[in-house]
Amino acid sequence: MRVVMAYVAVVLIWTTTPLAIVWGSGSDWFYAVALRTLLGAMVLIPFAFWFGFHRRLQMNRAALKTYAYAVLPVFGGMTFMYWAGQYLPSGWIAILFATTPLMTGVIAHYLLPNSSFSVGKLAAIGLSLLGLIIIFAPNLEQSLASTQILAILAAFASVFAHSLGTVLIKKSPLALSTLDTASVALIFSALLYLMIAPQLMMPSTYPSLTERQLAAIVYAALVGSVVGFMLFFYLVKQLEPIKVAMIPVITPLFAILLGHFLNNEPLGWDILVGATLVVFGLILFQRQNRR
Repeated sequence: MRVVMAYVAVVLIWTTTPLAIVWGSGSDWFYAVALRTLLGAMVLIPFAFWFGFHRRLQMNRAALKTYAYAVLPVFGGMTFMYWAGQYLPSGWIAILFATTPLMTGVIAHYLLPNSSFSVGKLAAIGLSLLGLIIIFAPNLEQSLASTQILAILAAFASVFAHSLGTVLIKKSPLALSTLDTASVALIFSALLYLMIAPQLMMPSTYPSLTERQLAAIVYAALVGSVVGFMLFFYLVKQLEPIKVAMIPVITPLFAILLGHFLNNEPLGWDILVGATLVVFGLILFQRQNRR
């Protein structure tokens, strides 16, 4: 029952997070993602230390490798996605992130034992890619087409980082608790952002934010990062990687509707048809995994 509740909660969080990314990236995308991570780490650290995180922290080679794996979905995944969020509608971000199961399946084929690849899986990937083409080709803004294509590629890089981290955590022999994994991911990612931009320690350097942008960053930090990543890493430990990766299959259509009604994002038949093909491709891919 706990796993089911965690799964539903992550679905709801990931449905709303793409819109939070787009709203939060308005003034300065890097500050938005860095502040989200810093706030999340600041909230989580007291709980982590209260439950003895500092006593369990290991600094041997195997532990450091696992920590690096945990950082991939946060620092790697979110940095690319926030940059892309400047130029793409939130619904597109949700659709692109929905390809996570496909990327996870390809990576798992090479890194995890007993993970096979078949013609059916290739057909599923092809169907999803066709859906993406139907969505993007007629809806790229003429003045921003080249930039939006780069943003789509950045979103795919985010998906790759997220998928790779998921598979490597599952493969790692070091058994970290959910709290420890989320703490490591947020703390080490926050340190990386501070190394890149030390001025983050000085609030006077922050760009001016509207109330909506600030609310989006805080929501993404508290709900998306702290609650979302704790539940996500809990599911990674409890379920097979491909089942965790199926979460984005459920979220795209809801995220598209949310972006349309709350952010005036385009919603035409091409987007709905393309999204449906992506989802059908993902379902077909999942069915192939059960054989």
